Amino acid sequence: MWKYESCDFENVSLHDHLIERIQTSRNDILFIFDKGFDIAATHPLNDTGKSKRTATSQIVLRNAKFLNGVIHHWEFHEKRDTQEEVDLAWLIDSYCNFEVLDWVLDCKEKNCMVSLHGNVCRKDSSKSEYSEFVFSCNSVLFCWNDYSEDAWFEGWSEHTC
Repeated sequence: MWKYESCDFENVSLHDHLIERIQTSRNDILFIFDKGFDIAATHPLNDTGKSKRTATSQIVLRNAKFLNGVIHHWEFHEKRDTQEEVDLAWLIDSYCNFEVLDWVLDCKEKNCMVSLHGNVCRKDSSKSEYSEFVFSCNSVLFCWNDYSEDAWFEGWSEHTC
């Protein structure tokens, strides 16, 4: 059970946070964030008055399907990019974490598309590779219990010109 559960994705930031595990539960796909993600001060369930990072949390893709996964292998000195397609079983078994750089959630009624873009680290290598993963689902649920610290962007506007 989670203390907070929300479908409000506009007030959640995943940027620079790590998905440490991906699991399945019945027809759902779960993204587990051991060190949390950020909840904006404007989120209806955030009564702290500040943008906060959650403690351990998860995202649930309800009735989900993995559609596509691509790992880009960049070789800058040779200006080469090879691609490796991966499946959901690979995501569950073969990676150590995924640093979210960008994500897109597009929901129309009961059809959602979730695109994750970021750096994936394999269990058998310390090298991170830029990757893209696409899922479909009926809905997306953000779940957390507590806050651990201020979000990385809390107070940021106070420090800009």
